[in-house]
Amino acid sequence: MDYILLYLLGGEITALDNLPNKNGVTSSNLTTILYWVFAIGGLVAVGTIVYGGIKYQTSQGDPGKTKQASQILAYAIIGLVVVMLATAITAFVTGAIGEAAK
Repeated sequence: MDYILLYLLGGEITALDNLPNKNGVTSSNLTTILYWVFAIGGLVAVGTIVYGGIKYQTSQGDPGKTKQASQILAYAIIGLVVVMLATAITAFVTGAIGEAAK
């Protein structure tokens, strides 16, 4: 979790840069790319939750539209949970690798 906060505050994860790799790609670059993907996924999930909420409000009691909006909300919440878990797992793994590289 410290690595997420460090990344959000603009810090670098330098302990991972000592690991061997091909083509000069550092582990912190890969971690940065992953966090950008997770951020975009989170924004899409939140946007979908807003969209599902609007559809639910405008369904006017129609059972078909209400069911569709409920499904959109359920899948969007599941997607948001998956993104959050992926972020936590990535932070845990990079933290473990960073500690092992010291």
